[in-house]
Amino acid sequence: MKLIIEQSLDHEDVEITIKCQLIDADLEKLIAQIRLYGFAIMGKKDGAVHPLRPEDIFYFESIDDKTFAYYEQDVYDCSLKLYELEQQLAKADFVRISKSCIMNIAKLSSVRALMNGRFEARLQNGEKLIINRHYVQGFKEKFNF
Repeated sequence: MKLIIEQSLDHEDVEITIKCQLIDADLEKLIAQIRLYGFAIMGKKDGAVHPLRPEDIFYFESIDDKTFAYYEQDVYDCSLKLYELEQQLAKADFVRISKSCIMNIAKLSSVRALMNGRFEARLQNGEKLIINRHYVQGFKEKFNF
């Protein structure tokens, strides 16, 4: 792979061109990450609205018809539903792990098998999430497990 960067004050906006023979899985993932560049999800905390960068979010959880975005230490109220987030983040490092949770696999520290076909995911911040057995296959595919 060859990377060419042209920097000039004449350019008004960032333009990315990809030249390739075929798009493989690795390139598809890179394209998804590029598409997330500048993309933000709006989250509320203490009466203020904050732009949340997806790569900084550990997971999303839905509780009592409210969706929350979890950072390493902070929690934000998100106006989007889980299915909307799942659609928007489908090509990124996010995967549905239960009916009420979408996890960022880039924040994953370790995984271990539990009883009844479930898995336990430990995140980089020490939190543990349960991967429901109905979502294990999707997790394995996304994580290349």
